[in-house]
Amino acid sequence: MMKKYAVLVLLLFTVILSACGGGAEKLDAKEVLTQSAEAVDTLDSYSINMVMNMDMMDMENTMDISGDITHSPDTMYLMMSMGMLGMSMDFETYVNQDEAYMSMFGEWFIMDKEELGIESFDQLNKEEAEKLIPFSDQFEMTEDGNMYVLSLSGEGEEYSELVEELVQSSMGELPTDPAMEPMIQSINVNSLDLEVRIDKDTFIQMSQQISADLEIVEEETTTPMQLEAQFDISNVNSVEPIVIPDEVKDTAVEDFMGDADSLGFPEEMTIEEIQEMVDYTIPQVRNLPEDYSLIESLYDETMDMVMLSYEKDYENGFMLSTYRSEDEYEPFDETMEGEPVTIQGTEGLLYDMEGFYVLTWEHNGLFLELMGGGPEITRDQFVEFAQSVE
Repeated sequence: MMKKYAVLVLLLFTVILSACGGGAEKLDAKEVLTQSAEAVDTLDSYSINMVMNMDMMDMENTMDISGDITHSPDTMYLMMSMGMLGMSMDFETYVNQDEAYMSMFGEWFIMDKEELGIESFDQLNKEEAEKLIPFSDQFEMTEDGNMYVLSLSGEGEEYSELVEELVQSSMGELPTDPAMEPMIQSINVNSLDLEVRIDKDTFIQMSQQISADLEIVEEETTTPMQLEAQFDISNVNSVEPIVIPDEVKDTAVEDFMGDADSLGFPEEMTIEEIQEMVDYTIPQVRNLPEDYSLIESLYDETMDMVMLSYEKDYENGFMLSTYRSEDEYEPFDETMEGEPVTIQGTEGLLYDMEGFYVLTWEHNGLFLELMGGGPEITRDQFVEFAQSVE
């Protein structure tokens, strides 16, 4: 999941980038947007910066991306930072027509361009720009100095296509992942505010700002989501050609997934398989409601850590993580103060974040963390889950 999540931020800038060639005559919103989409090919190079915040179930995800794109030949360099549940990860990438590299945890890896989902450096930009044209009569266009400012406010299912790529990327999923299709089709747009700023001389789209109040409706569950994104480009057609450093090429590891264990990525295994690799009895949640089940068991050999995921549905679930000792545990947010609770005679700490809970305690010489929540999981029920661990 972390790999997919990291890789996909490479595509985020394509969601809201467009450009066009110009003319001096008075234009309406549709003409501006149409020419903007057609002029993607005029971009030879540019710098990008994107900041996105997504809040779902009181859990905030953040992405910050900056870098350069050049053509002839097509090459990009991106720096990315992602934050979730008080944790953050930084990535650095180089991609050209023949090669792709990503830096994680201080080490470079050779990536597959198809795996990154990059077929053309501009194709997605133009495709996303064209999505705005059918809404041209709903845009209010004004002028601010040398900028056309196009503003749109609306609500309804028809606006979902303007945010679906951002939703997918914010959740770490490929736009082509078929598993995401039902979720994307279920997006309700309660409100959408969109502002696009286009240079009056070059018709290059210089920025786009999105604020959206969304709902993902699946079967009988409704998940609210708040989405904020700001995208800017600069240095249009003035970025020097990007050269992938020899140091990156010479030190990059050939097989990203094959080296996953050395990075600390957990491996999915059955509980029986994990039990053969550890010399302690794996703690499990025994008192589960009938509609909950164990959906995934992971083992991190580097940290000798076991993770068991339990879930009722998309919104309601939790994970039990077992560590050898508290020394191996990394707090999700050291600035928060927990509430003391007693779990099977041992004092633990409970962190309540308005429906998302984290509970830590010691159990038979091991250190445990229970993390999760949902609209149907109360504080008392969460503590009961912990009390039933054996």
